[in-house]
Amino acid sequence: KSDTSSTTALIAGIDQPFGRQRFYGNVSLRANRFDKNKVYDNDGYTASVGLDFSTIERISGSLSASANRGLSRFNTEEIGLLTEKNVESVESVGATVRVGVVTEYTLEVSGSHRRVDNSLDVVRARNFRQDTASVGLRWRPSPDLNVGLALRGSKGTYPEFDCTAGTCVADRFDRQDVELTALYRPSGASSLNLRLSNGTTEYDLATERDFSGLTGSLSWRWQAGGKLTLETRYARETGQDSYLISSFTQDSSRTSDHLSVRADWAVTAKVALDATIAHADRQLVRTIRNTTFGDTGREKVSTLTLGGRWVPVRWAQLGCSIESIRRSGSGQLGSDLKGESYACYGQFTLQ
Repeated sequence: KSDTSSTTALIAGIDQPFGRQRFYGNVSLRANRFDKNKVYDNDGYTASVGLDFSTIERISGSLSASANRGLSRFNTEEIGLLTEKNVESVESVGATVRVGVVTEYTLEVSGSHRRVDNSLDVVRARNFRQDTASVGLRWRPSPDLNVGLALRGSKGTYPEFDCTAGTCVADRFDRQDVELTALYRPSGASSLNLRLSNGTTEYDLATERDFSGLTGSLSWRWQAGGKLTLETRYARETGQDSYLISSFTQDSSRTSDHLSVRADWAVTAKVALDATIAHADRQLVRTIRNTTFGDTGREKVSTLTLGGRWVPVRWAQLGCSIESIRRSGSGQLGSDLKGESYACYGQFTLQ
């Protein structure tokens, strides 16, 4: 049923260079409250910390860690309506080392670990762990063109995929990709960003989620004038990759195609407006065992978002937004949805 919710947040951050290094971090503490569905009241946080480093020679890199905690959102046709709040925690660490930096070619090696946990036992089958490593070469023939080619491998586990009589069976998956990236600036007013991966993903138990093919994204950012910026983005991802672009959304899709167009208009030095129209096409597969729902489905989701913000002084910002969503589902897992949401916020910063 419809409801009114509020979020009160405390935000703090640091960005401190020292020598050739830079240390940065930020944290946001949130208190989320609902007017009618008080069972979903929750407290959450977002925190991240990182270190960029470089040596006198040609070695540089970065270290990072992040943690998020918040109310999760699931496909209700597969799991059913959760009458209790499920708090999802996402933690990740990563490291990257580059050799080259100021030269035309750069060797890059990176690794990361991601962990996802849910507070309710009924959805613990969605808990997972994933380790990723990659090695690649970047080529920068000019300041306006940067091209990269990398090999990437991932191993993951759903440790509580199928639990019966107190015994849990894990589901493991392996993924290998060859990834091409490119950043091109045809002019000072526009830039193109490409990421294209060709690979396979194989599961031990949930073989319906196996995938082989292309994923990636393409975005174009255009500074149409002194006050107007347009950004168009297309992305095709698999389910686990949803964590890379949107925390607290356990995507049950096998693949998701997403197209969006965003416009930002600086009306004055203190007032700005933005608008985003997006469409997603999600191919759904069953990701938990022992369910009365089906195995497959499809959802087409269209959203329109309008927002505005006002910065009366340097340390304060006020804003509001409105979003309309229309979802059309088919198959056993697809579901329909129509709704509107409204939000306003105030942010005050001490620096």
